[in-house]
Amino acid sequence: MKAKKILLWTGIILVIIVATFAIVLYPSFHSFFKTETIQIDKDLTIVKGGGGNSGVLVTDSAIVVIDTKMGKSAETLFNLAKEKAGHKKIIVINTHYHGDHVNGNKFYTGSTIYIGNYDTSFILKEMKPEDMPTNFVRDSLALNCGSEIVLLCNLGQAHTYEDMVVYLNNRKLLFSGDLVFNKMNPVLKKNGGADVDKWITALDIILNRWEIKTLVPGHGKPGGKELAEALKQYFIDMKTAAVNPDRESEIKAKYTDWTTMPMMASPDKTIQFLKNK
Repeated sequence: MKAKKILLWTGIILVIIVATFAIVLYPSFHSFFKTETIQIDKDLTIVKGGGGNSGVLVTDSAIVVIDTKMGKSAETLFNLAKEKAGHKKIIVINTHYHGDHVNGNKFYTGSTIYIGNYDTSFILKEMKPEDMPTNFVRDSLALNCGSEIVLLCNLGQAHTYEDMVVYLNNRKLLFSGDLVFNKMNPVLKKNGGADVDKWITALDIILNRWEIKTLVPGHGKPGGKELAEALKQYFIDMKTAAVNPDRESEIKAKYTDWTTMPMMASPDKTIQFLKNK
């Protein structure tokens, strides 16, 4: 009888834990996986969500896919690119190695896949063999596709060890990868290369190097340079909070409308990361 009661209460506790996690996690993860198509112009499609934000660009000579998503959304994106490609080749660009941006690479067999210049041993450990890129960009690379010049620029360590942005010269449009989030608390993983000071430097480059009419963040809705400015200020504020506990509540209150991801991304997580660096 005692054993049955223990099992019963164990089951009840597990149900409560699962229900609590579902209630807390669902809103964040639902918005993360939900997709939305945004048509910038007749040749440029943004597919928001389903992992990291992606772009499908139709040019004179090729189809360019920027970040390949994960799960079912990755296959849907590939089918869209394939439909637009016809007989043109598909070029893939990964802004960084995280799975929500590269787990669709496996669909692009035979395509050139660019990524930043990660250490070989690191990338072999962190990425699945079927998603492995073919080309590594040390500094920058310009792809002249006729109707568009696609500039790949490796900004180095920030969110990860090698973060790349993609600038569409004729459109004055920048894909930032996860160097910019739109009103979302950033994910910071020290063993993945996250460095807040270097991240701020990368944001300064984004703000000053290019003329940007449209900025497509790694997650969240596209906007303008104000997205990069907001994330830079977030980091400055969290650095202040990390060394001034008496101001922590005041500073965190500025970001109550920013999306959090339980156990992964929040003002508390950022402050703790900064304290432990």
